[in-house]
Amino acid sequence: MITETIIKNRDGLKISIRLNVEKSRNKLAFLEHGLGARKDYPHMLVLEDFFATNGYNVVNFDACNSNNASDKSEEGITFTGHFHDLEDVISWAKTQYFYKEPFALAGQSLGAQAVVLYAGTYPKKVDLLLPIAFCWIDGFNESKNNSRRRTIEETGCYEQVSKSTGKSFLIKQNYLDDLEKYDLSSYISEIKARTFIFIGMLDKESHLENSEKLYYLLNCEKELCFLPNVPHDLANTAETKKIFEKALNNIFINGKENKF
Repeated sequence: MITETIIKNRDGLKISIRLNVEKSRNKLAFLEHGLGARKDYPHMLVLEDFFATNGYNVVNFDACNSNNASDKSEEGITFTGHFHDLEDVISWAKTQYFYKEPFALAGQSLGAQAVVLYAGTYPKKVDLLLPIAFCWIDGFNESKNNSRRRTIEETGCYEQVSKSTGKSFLIKQNYLDDLEKYDLSSYISEIKARTFIFIGMLDKESHLENSEKLYYLLNCEKELCFLPNVPHDLANTAETKKIFEKALNNIFINGKENKF
C-alpha cells in the first residue's frame, strides 16, 4: 500500500515522505534522491518498485531545499542538510511498526553521497547499499572544481532548473563551503554492507573514476555495475529504464539475494 505522510526535520522544516509498505514484508529500505530532485523521479520510482517487489517496505522521501514537495529554507541546499534529512527520516521510522535493522539504503547523485556517509557512520545498521551516480569522495576538491563555482562567485548563486518541471531553485556559496568539510574516505572504509555501485557510461556529471575510487576503498562485499548508454539520471527514457531495471534485478537470483 502506498501512502504519503509529512514529518518535520531537526530544523522544523516539513519533509514529504512516500511509504510503500505492507505488513507481509519483513525488510526495509530508505531511498534518497539527488541535488534538486524529488522522490517521484523515474529512477527513484524504479528503485522503489525494485525493493517493494523483493519484499522490502520502502521509505522514499523528498529532502528539503530541493525542487519538490518538502520545505525550503533561507539557507538553501547543502550536503549536510541532505544527510541530516536522511538521518531524521530514519529516526522517525524507528517509531513505526515496519522499522527493522539492518536495512537497505539507496541514493542517486547527492543522495548516493548521503547513503555512503550514513553506511560508514552507522555500519551495523546497513546491510545493503546502492550508491548510484556517485559524485565525489573528497568534498574539498569537488567544491573547488565544481562547474557551478564560477557562476556562484560572480553572481552569488546558481539557478538550477528542473528538466521535468521547468521550476528552479538556487544553489548558494554555502553549498560549496559545506562540501569542503567532507572527506568520505575514512567513512567508506568502515562500511560493512554488501554494496552495489551503479554508474551510467554516459554520465557526464559524476565521472567514472569517482565510482571506481569508491569501489577500491570499500572493504566489504562489493560490485561495480556499469550501465551502457545510460546518463546521470538513469531512467529518463524507456530504454535507460529497462537497462537500469535489469541491472537492479541482477542483484537477486530466483528471488533470493545474491550472496556472491
